[in-house]
Amino acid sequence: MPPAPFSSPIRVTRPTLPSLERVERHLKEIWASRVLSNQGPKHVQLEKRLASVLGTKHLRLFSNGTLALMLGMKALGVQGEVITTPFTFPATPHSIVWAGAVPVFCDVDRDSLCIDPERIEALITPGTKAILAVHVYGVPADVRAIQAIANKYGLKVIYDAAHAFMAEINGVPIANYGDMTMFSFHATKLFHTLEGGCLAFNNMELGEEINLLRNFGIKD
Repeated sequence: MPPAPFSSPIRVTRPTLPSLERVERHLKEIWASRVLSNQGPKHVQLEKRLASVLGTKHLRLFSNGTLALMLGMKALGVQGEVITTPFTFPATPHSIVWAGAVPVFCDVDRDSLCIDPERIEALITPGTKAILAVHVYGVPADVRAIQAIANKYGLKVIYDAAHAFMAEINGVPIANYGDMTMFSFHATKLFHTLEGGCLAFNNMELGEEINLLRNFGIKD
């Protein structure tokens, strides 16, 4: 058997982690509060801090980005066909199916690798209800062209920004485009919470609907 080429694995990426002592300080605060779920103090604090960092009015945390996309589409009432990109992680089209909708794949722009707006219109049918675009490798999709198409046909616009934490377009945070934007906080991301995700949006009424979906319909 030939010798291994390297004495230890060379990893493509590894998560950045704070010191264990710093984590323990936060854990002690959680233990003291005895609130371990249902939007406890640390949960609320993180939502507010992330909303400020990402430049959005409202933000809701989830256990992962896939669930955030699923419930986001439910909150928007998306049923029917959703035009999306085939060049993405499987969770993007999976979330469409799990939300009860049907993914329709649109080819990508050869330079940005994001969904190609020039190909979207040809795929729109009476059953089309939304466009779910992905900001690939932190490169923003053509948000203006996508929104123009959505306005023309009365479609919802959702962005998968799993790889676009703190991305901006001419100084405008990426979360300000479309009806909502999902960010992933999986351990492979630049900013992570070991596992997790969020939805960013500017419509407070949408926030109330997301709260109900996220908490089993319990209002108070």
